[in-house]
Amino acid sequence: MSDKPFEFEKSIKELEEITLWFESTDVDLDQGLVKFERGMELAGQLKSHLATVENRVEKIKQRFTAGAAASTDTEATSEFVPADTDQTGLFGQ
Repeated sequence: MSDKPFEFEKSIKELEEITLWFESTDVDLDQGLVKFERGMELAGQLKSHLATVENRVEKIKQRFTAGAAASTDTEATSEFVPADTDQTGLFGQ
């Protein structure tokens, strides 16, 4: 495996270029097979990378949700807002 980091944007751009090539009217069958194979390879890499990122996001959310739950046990659950504070835009109205 390569030590080079995955270049998500570059891979998306290459996949888009392959898609545009297939949408053109002059498609060579042999060249199309090579491009199709590369497109499937890119799609697999992108899918795998997105799954990895999604897992990391879930772990981060769990870590902060667990931390927030612990802090709400020791702190008040609502903030004190003085009665004379303007709250006209509080609910988007």
